[in-house]
Amino acid sequence: MRHSKVRVNSAIALLLSIMVITSCRKEDKPAPVAPPQPVAQQAVEDHLTITPERQKVIDFFNKNKNARGEASGAVAAASYRSFTINYSGTVPSDIKALVNGEIDQLYNTSTTSTTKSRMTGAPINVYSSPGSGDLFYNNGNVYIVNFATYRSVHTGPGNVIFHELTHYLHDQWISGGFSNSTIYNMYVNCYYSGVYAPGSYVLSNQAEYLAVSSEAKYCNTNRPPYNASTLASSDPACSNYLSANF
Repeated sequence: MRHSKVRVNSAIALLLSIMVITSCRKEDKPAPVAPPQPVAQQAVEDHLTITPERQKVIDFFNKNKNARGEASGAVAAASYRSFTINYSGTVPSDIKALVNGEIDQLYNTSTTSTTKSRMTGAPINVYSSPGSGDLFYNNGNVYIVNFATYRSVHTGPGNVIFHELTHYLHDQWISGGFSNSTIYNMYVNCYYSGVYAPGSYVLSNQAEYLAVSSEAKYCNTNRPPYNASTLASSDPACSNYLSANF
């Protein structure tokens, strides 16, 4: 009987030792790493952020349009290939040529006639000022303000007007506007896919994602994804979306 008790006690002690060792090993294991959370839906920025300088430009053009929305006074209304172009001040001839050239390129893209027709609904406002307003879109209008920046874009591939008009379509012709869930989800997936280097302009937010991708696909651009071929291989979902909707 004594031998039996000793054996039982030994077995219990051995079992307790095993349990303690196992417990310690479990505690030594690193905690599982949670998967990265989707990027929070960002406020639209960059070409769409309205700084005080940009607001002055917007107010100026709004002030110098008559009740029918046509430019008057300090702003001269012009038209080119169904686009309304509002020129403020003395705009250099090369800037006017760049504007017309970008519109010509727009009409030569493979976008549908419906897309081209919709794009003509956004006036192009050209402001003779070297200020920090730069090149931006706001509330159905395209603004070309910094002529030096505008010229520099044309030292390589790129189409500012097409890019800004993509913002216009995103804002006013796509269901949900800048909050459209399909475009946002494509942006999030692309953001985490690693196909573009961190800090690439195309990753700025969902609006710039669509505009840069669209510019690359239809006009070429000097930043990733550069052109239609690269977009198709790097981000086929976006390339297919553009083909189906633009």
